[in-house]
Amino acid sequence: MIKKIKISRQAKTGMIAIIALALFIWGFNYLKGKDILKKYNTYYAVLDNVEGVVKSTPVTLKGIPIGTVEDLEFTPDMQNTVMVLNIDSDYKFTRNSKIKIYGGNIMGGKSVAIVPSEGNQMAKDGDTLSVMKTPGMFDLVNEKLDPLQNKLLSSLTSLDSILFGVNNILDNQTQKNIKTGLADLSVTINHFKKTSKELDDLLSRNKENLTGTFNNFHKISEDFAVLSDSLKNLKPGELSAKLNQSISQLNLTLKKLNKGEGTMAKLMNDKQLYDNLEKSTKELELLLKDLREHPKKYVHFSIFGKKDKNQ
Repeated sequence: MIKKIKISRQAKTGMIAIIALALFIWGFNYLKGKDILKKYNTYYAVLDNVEGVVKSTPVTLKGIPIGTVEDLEFTPDMQNTVMVLNIDSDYKFTRNSKIKIYGGNIMGGKSVAIVPSEGNQMAKDGDTLSVMKTPGMFDLVNEKLDPLQNKLLSSLTSLDSILFGVNNILDNQTQKNIKTGLADLSVTINHFKKTSKELDDLLSRNKENLTGTFNNFHKISEDFAVLSDSLKNLKPGELSAKLNQSISQLNLTLKKLNKGEGTMAKLMNDKQLYDNLEKSTKELELLLKDLREHPKKYVHFSIFGKKDKNQ
């Protein structure tokens, strides 16, 4: 027969405490990213500034978590910081590989990664790896914002100086002048609106007259176009020849008059003929005067056919 082994209450309590402690230790390390059931290698890196790296920061290899930052401690001279890394021994990389600190978030945290590099010797437990730093997003933003901040401060300083100068210029009298000018400008604009309205009414009332005027102007322009075409069709050579011919004939006639040739020349140059014509004109004038004064002397007329007693 099998004998039952009796376990005392104290033993049971001790076993439960041990199991609970073991689970606590395992869970605590698991939360830290470390599995106590796995074997880890320890690597070191020396930095002048950890820049936001803290204990338990995950360490990645090509994006895969392979360990954590175990500890951060100063060197004996307090000039640098030693970063202790616990890396899963299943992952292998060369001794030339580098520790990269990058990224960063609003809280200022950093990320740690191992950048593999070619080499003959593999990294061993206890090796010290070199460190490479890359600027994070916020570092780049700060780098771009610093010049902008300086320019903004300079602009604000200039703006403050301008406003100070404007305040000195715009004294009470100047402000009154500006108000007066704005008031005058408002009056001018109102007058302009009134004039514009009157002009619009005038154009509306005389729309037909204006239309007729433009039509007449259009007709005149068409007549000018016709005249221009006519002048264009004239032959300048032929017109010039005819004009020269007329001038030549006129010169010939004038020469004949000067020489006394022809009836017109004789009338112009015969003085006796001129005197006879003048004498005849005077005699004719005296005859007409006597005829007006003594008509009966020249005309004998009676209704009954009797003669005048004075005859």
